[in-house]
Amino acid sequence: MSDKYYDFDSGNLALDFANTSDWHGSDQPQENLTGYDDLVTWGEQGKLLTMAQAESFRQAAARQPEEASRVFQRALSLREAIYRIFSSLYAGRSLSADELATLNAELKKAMPNLELVLQTSGLEWRWLEGTNDLDRMLWPVARATAQLLTSDQLDRVRECEDDRGCGYLFIDQSKNHSRRWCSMESCGNRAKARRHYARQQDLRA
Repeated sequence: MSDKYYDFDSGNLALDFANTSDWHGSDQPQENLTGYDDLVTWGEQGKLLTMAQAESFRQAAARQPEEASRVFQRALSLREAIYRIFSSLYAGRSLSADELATLNAELKKAMPNLELVLQTSGLEWRWLEGTNDLDRMLWPVARATAQLLTSDQLDRVRECEDDRGCGYLFIDQSKNHSRRWCSMESCGNRAKARRHYARQQDLRA
């Protein structure tokens, strides 16, 4: 089992998944998903899989290494498509047909696994129980991406503006919708210090 811990603070599951690569907007992104086991760990930490499901999938992956490898490669392709879609939208660039095709392909696999169930509060969507598909953790990611793209929160999706290519995606939940960095403690403070240095240089000049 992986001992990695993943960030789930972006405000949306789709963006959380995109953020499994650090420095995503740079020329040298740092990979945090290095195999199917990491994908299962991410799904478990994100409460997409129960502990029992996670262990079951790890055992199934050991029996079906080629299928687990295919699912993992699909996961990386989906993640990159999600990152590029939201990064492009934030930057005002056109969306790629290939990236939308990747997302739609995963949606087609995911949506047949949804059902409506009657709860005391009314009808609710639920993922089918008892399925052993190794890509189960990708279903809610694909659905969350589609929901965000068609929601009124889309215009609040931001990408950290650190000039080194941080690439962290998040929902801007600040009161005046002015958040620009992944956090003030890291990229925000660096940008603030850089502006202060530039002002001092201008004054000296």
